[in-house]
Amino acid sequence: MIKKLLQNHIKSNIVDEEVAVLLSGGIDSISVALAAHDAGKKVHAYSFQLGNQTSYDFIKAAEISFKMNWKFTPIIVPTDNLENDWYRLVKLNCRKKTHFECVFPFLYVYPKITEKYVLTGWGADGYFGVSKKAMMRYSSFKKKRNYVNYCKSHNQKRYNWNEFRLHYLDGDCAGLKEHTNVAILHDKVHVTPYLDEDIKTLLIGMSYKQLNKPKQKQIVRKDFTKLKNFGIIKQHQNLHLASGVDKLFETLLDNSTINFKGRKRMMDVSKDWYEQEQRGRLDI
Repeated sequence: MIKKLLQNHIKSNIVDEEVAVLLSGGIDSISVALAAHDAGKKVHAYSFQLGNQTSYDFIKAAEISFKMNWKFTPIIVPTDNLENDWYRLVKLNCRKKTHFECVFPFLYVYPKITEKYVLTGWGADGYFGVSKKAMMRYSSFKKKRNYVNYCKSHNQKRYNWNEFRLHYLDGDCAGLKEHTNVAILHDKVHVTPYLDEDIKTLLIGMSYKQLNKPKQKQIVRKDFTKLKNFGIIKQHQNLHLASGVDKLFETLLDNSTINFKGRKRMMDVSKDWYEQEQRGRLDI
């Protein structure tokens, strides 16, 4: 079912024969690439690494592209222009730490993309509850009970399984707007099949167990039988963490121009810049 819905979205939203796919080593991007392939599109995969730091995602993307006979373009993201890149991200309306870190690599990816349509697995994680917080709350009956008891004892509002997921999907959705701003800047169309309303209806109607047992994102693994040809596919990893972007950005803590309040966390630095922007005091 999920495979067919992904294919339908791609056929309806991508008129060109060729499509770019931002490919990692995760189920989400691999599944949309396979859906595009099976829908008759010519897939051109793009993947990045920071400097000389080769990651699992980069290696897996190259391996899958080779096995599927997809064109593959590797992109080396420089790490020595970080201060100027920070200013560029501010102008793209990045506000939160995750916005800065998740959008950063694509400042260098999009200029290399030759196709009009850019396909990603954006939003898929929101359905499956793969975040640390989601797994602590909903991945088992015991954890759900502990979460309920905690909320009662601390007089906090409790969010059920669907409320938690819809808050993510209907809200910030991991910097979707900021990423799309980069695509628009380079005259590209960002296509996100997992945010299709039919797919949303299907997956929101499922429990944690239905989606993730016996393996994480089992419903996708079951539908896409080709995944078995690619060896071990690791469980969810945040793109910016797996590639080392978070560690790279921590070096900006030593930059007094960026970290003008002497913060200890990049989360606070990002907040400082957003608050300053709201006051209209930016001059970059």
